[in-house]
Amino acid sequence: MGAWTDLPGEFLAGVDPARPADADTAAHMHRLGSIRAGESYLAWCRYQTILVLCDRLLSSVGNSYVSDGFGDIVARVSREAGITRYRAGAMVDEALCLRSRLPRVLETLRDGIIAPHQIREIIGRTHLVSDDHLLDPDDLDSRRIIEVLDASIAALLRNRVGSWSTSGLRDMIDRLVFGHDADAVRERRREALDTRGVWTENHGDGTAEITAVMAAENIRACDASVRALAASVCDRDGRTRSQRNSDAMCALLTRTAFTCACGQSDCTAPPVDPAGAAAGAEIVIHVVTDADTLAGGSGPGWVDGHGVICDEHVRDLAARPDATLSPVTPVRTPPARVAAEDECTRTAESVAPKPGTATVVVFPGALPGDPYRPTSACAEFVRVRDGYCTEPGCTRSAFTADVDHVAEYDHARPARGGATSSENLNAKCRAGHLHKTHSDWTDVQYRDDHGRLVTEFVTPEGFVIPGEAETLEDLFPNLRRIRFEQAAKAPPTPRIIVPERGHRPPRTITERTAAKHAKRREERARNKAQREAERRARSEAAHHQPTTHDDEPPPF
Repeated sequence: MGAWTDLPGEFLAGVDPARPADADTAAHMHRLGSIRAGESYLAWCRYQTILVLCDRLLSSVGNSYVSDGFGDIVARVSREAGITRYRAGAMVDEALCLRSRLPRVLETLRDGIIAPHQIREIIGRTHLVSDDHLLDPDDLDSRRIIEVLDASIAALLRNRVGSWSTSGLRDMIDRLVFGHDADAVRERRREALDTRGVWTENHGDGTAEITAVMAAENIRACDASVRALAASVCDRDGRTRSQRNSDAMCALLTRTAFTCACGQSDCTAPPVDPAGAAAGAEIVIHVVTDADTLAGGSGPGWVDGHGVICDEHVRDLAARPDATLSPVTPVRTPPARVAAEDECTRTAESVAPKPGTATVVVFPGALPGDPYRPTSACAEFVRVRDGYCTEPGCTRSAFTADVDHVAEYDHARPARGGATSSENLNAKCRAGHLHKTHSDWTDVQYRDDHGRLVTEFVTPEGFVIPGEAETLEDLFPNLRRIRFEQAAKAPPTPRIIVPERGHRPPRTITERTAAKHAKRREERARNKAQREAERRARSEAAHHQPTTHDDEPPPF
């Protein structure tokens, strides 16, 4: 089969087909990014081509699927691509929606900033924003909310450094939608609750599927109940986790006994009555919000494993008899110090920070007797701040993830290792935590010029991969005012010595780890120096940039 001769030239930007196979790994990492941008560009080309068909074939005379030409466009798209009419109709609707409602977001697809599946997520989460609803009905020059929302989303996608996971993008969009039109978020909740129900579908191979739609907190409670019951078997049960979850759900719904499938007479897992297990299980659903929202103000909330919810939903959850309200800062803990710091506040239409003075309250970050272990309040705060695992693309909840030292804690020489502080801790799923521990990858966490907490992951060959672009700090800016720091004179962790091995002298068990820590410290120091140099260059360029006046002729 021949080469793709009509491949658009823009798709090859940054990709050299003649690059030798033995090129360095970092170059191939750059190639992956170029390919991903090319896929987005081709998706933009498809939308543009569909819009050309719409301009030529759609008629304003008819008002039906056939008479207005819409059906003809769908038939062309579906038959050419060999897809269903339903999917083809969705693609046509997406193209029309992007042109009329989200043109700036569509440009980010063209420029390779977001992927096709992400732009469909943006369309779906902004569909309830009214086309004709103005920001200020009394202002004749007021722009439509959808126009401002389009500009806000596009500006964040272009100007914020980091990757957009499914959960991060979803939370960002819902946050902006709530800020511009809280009624749209509230209406979406009511609409979703009105369509709740249970459905079944046969697969035709002796299995079937059951689907239920209900309130987010009920889904989280049901999921926790199923997983708790599925975990009550012994270690010799041969079923996979998914299989156990399926059997446990059936037992809960039918109120039948759930038994271990090991088949051994000495099984240590007795049959469990699902009704009793569900009644005795403690299910915790984490909800984050501001005190003003709880008091009746207009502000968003966030449910672990679900995302952004409206203020009415927050207060409904807080009013439940089994709800427990607690602040993210320790109760009755005096602050260690108070400092003044610029707070990053962002408007709906701009991502530039507005300098101000915000009181930063600092609490103890480590246990008094063990500087390696964060306090329970510090660990809880880190999970609240991150919301999800900080690995790019990972949607694992931070509340089921590990709290990891970004700059490794040196058990042999604590003074040289990373501090146990909220600024040096983040949430990682178990797989990501183990990968960092046993590999040569490093990660870096720092505050940028705008005060945002930035996480970066560095491959062994030095290729930098940006971390998540959205955290709960963006949803709740007050989280930036809280710090947990390690005491300056924390007691050192004792060195552990292994017994003598033959004729070889004893050595510390941290010998290899210490070497890895030293290498990672060098990497971080080099990256930090490069960031500082780039920051100084930007500052000097902004300081020496010439200014022009309106009455002066433009430069040649």
